[in-house]
Amino acid sequence: MLPIRDALWFRLLSVDWPWRTQFSAFHELAADNFLIVSPAKIFFNTADAAVIDQIVTRRNDFPKPVEVYGSLDLYGKNVVTTEGSLWKHHRKTVSPPFNEKNNRMVWIESLRQAQSMVKAWMADQPESSPTLLTVADDCMKLSLYVISCAGFGVSVNWSGVENQREQSLANGHVSSNTEKETKKSKGSGDHEMSYVDALHSLLHNILWILVFPIGLLKWLPFEASKRSYTSYIAWGDHLRALFNNKKDDIATGKAQEGMDLMGFLLKGAGVTPDSVERTSDKSQSKPLLSDTEIMGNAFVFLLAGHETAANSIHFSLLYLALHPSSQRRLQRSLDRIFGSRPISEWDYEKDFTALFSTMAGAVLAEQLRLIPPVPAIPKCIPANSAPQTLVMGNQKHTIPPATYINVVALAAHRNPKTWPAGPPSDPENPVHPTSNRDNDLEEFKPERWLRETTKASDPAAATAAAAATTADHEKDAFTEDAPNTATGTNASHALHRPPRGAYIPFSEGYRACLGRRFAQVEVLAVLAVIFKDFSVELAVDKYASDEAVAGMSGEERQRVYGTVSREARETMREKMSQIFTMQIRGERVEVRVMRRGRERFG
Repeated sequence: MLPIRDALWFRLLSVDWPWRTQFSAFHELAADNFLIVSPAKIFFNTADAAVIDQIVTRRNDFPKPVEVYGSLDLYGKNVVTTEGSLWKHHRKTVSPPFNEKNNRMVWIESLRQAQSMVKAWMADQPESSPTLLTVADDCMKLSLYVISCAGFGVSVNWSGVENQREQSLANGHVSSNTEKETKKSKGSGDHEMSYVDALHSLLHNILWILVFPIGLLKWLPFEASKRSYTSYIAWGDHLRALFNNKKDDIATGKAQEGMDLMGFLLKGAGVTPDSVERTSDKSQSKPLLSDTEIMGNAFVFLLAGHETAANSIHFSLLYLALHPSSQRRLQRSLDRIFGSRPISEWDYEKDFTALFSTMAGAVLAEQLRLIPPVPAIPKCIPANSAPQTLVMGNQKHTIPPATYINVVALAAHRNPKTWPAGPPSDPENPVHPTSNRDNDLEEFKPERWLRETTKASDPAAATAAAAATTADHEKDAFTEDAPNTATGTNASHALHRPPRGAYIPFSEGYRACLGRRFAQVEVLAVLAVIFKDFSVELAVDKYASDEAVAGMSGEERQRVYGTVSREARETMREKMSQIFTMQIRGERVEVRVMRRGRERFG
């Protein structure tokens, strides 16, 4: 008899069972759909692409259970935490700035911030960085800086690179205030926490805010609880400062170039120069969004926007360090796209298209297949609604009201029925102990996304397909009364296109992520900057010094790298958990950045 902890029902009691089991739960049950029935609730779990497609495209039948998103209402209701007509109202108001014109600003700022991060990593060393201990935090910092500047007009610089911003403005015309100016803005209060420090501290201590009432935090006898309260207040002050400054800009007719999310939120909510002047006029019609709803949407854009992109950058770096052959293939692809052009001459319209359609796009697609932002997307059948019918295979099945639905993205992305799979690379050392041990769907293989056209040496071979992807994005992303069902917005037309419902890192249908193109542009720009001139390796300091590595044979280097690779994979598997998004928590994977041509491994 197996121990209770090894029984499937016991493993499914864990809140993070989708990550722990991946596809193995569905495999053990020999089903792509199963129910968990308890006295309190029924849970319907699916990794079936056809069923997922039905659920995400029938928004009224399968809405979000908004109660599970209460933690994102810290500063007000928003497009993520609402449903029905209220969600539609939010979506119509907040979606206009997410368009191709503004994505160019994201591209410019991402290139600038990536260069600054690499410069900080290299620490003025010509060939190799020191061992990097804070890669995950650095990626978070970079992504926060990108969305702060491109989206909210707050420019934040890495230490020692103050002058780089001026060059970026000259090349790309991104208009913004500095963090210093924002700290002193109207409504910012008397606190000492900067814009960035306040948000970093808020996110780092978010569990306190989720568990305890805000007013209680400052009275608890813990430093962490007091910090969480202080950061909550401080960040709210900064958010109100951004809000008040933007209202002043609108009142005076001051224009700001760039994405300007706060400006679009205010204008979409009906704020005009006349309405600002007549704020005391009670005869005015009610604004489309309240002040707290505007700030709630601004907060969720900053939170979801920077965490999603930062995680993708971080995990892509780790996966590429674990797979040197894929890293070399990416670098050859970047050489074909950019040639000898300096970064100042990289062009969004031309170069992002090529990146998205070739190996860089494949790397991002594969990283999101293996580690999507959230392991499962929650849906439900409300208790006061009618039963709903889903077609599974060739049969119709009725799901009762008051059923909680887990659209298990992690398992759908690993389902052998909808994904082409080869044999495992190393059957004796599987990536996951129980999931997909007879195939390679647990492995990082970005090459699985490459079609024959994108394997060609000329990146122009994929241009037409990539243009079709962009057209899909523009046409479908914000159609108010029709779902966004174009798979091409999740992955380029030039790459492998899984069936609808099989690949959902940004969800699909009506509730597909508004900022997915923003994230794709940012991640690919950053990866291009890093890997065009540098390589990333796992740090082996634990087992060998630089001098010892220099004296090793090829076989000895391979052996020590294999050891740290197994440890890195174990860390990624065992220390991954979700608060808002999936992240490695409590441990880290250390890396080195090497000038191309100076690699020591692979």
